[in-house]
Amino acid sequence: MLYAFFDGDNIGTTIEILLTESKTNEAIMLSENIKTVMIEIENFLETIEYVEVLISGGDDLLIHFEKIEDSDELIDIIRRMFYSKTGTSMSCGVGTDVPQSIWNLHLAKLYGKNLVRGME
Repeated sequence: MLYAFFDGDNIGTTIEILLTESKTNEAIMLSENIKTVMIEIENFLETIEYVEVLISGGDDLLIHFEKIEDSDELIDIIRRMFYSKTGTSMSCGVGTDVPQSIWNLHLAKLYGKNLVRGME
């Protein structure tokens, strides 16, 4: 079994910039789009028997799943779904336990974001 921890890239910074520039409606729209897509991602994942959603909040997602042939594709689908609704990328760390997935997410962010670490 593996864990994958996802986090939207630059979400807090983007919202802060929008608010600082008095683009409140754009910040609200981004926030609403994040809420919507996270619900869509959860609903999609609930249809897959080998995936369990452990945490879903804000732009964070932690799943537990069996490593299978199309695991890479599953992670890419989640990231593409997020991008399609928000216009922002999502990084992901994968590991055999939660701490390792968090560390690999940290590395994905350090190496430039919009990356998946731990599926190598």
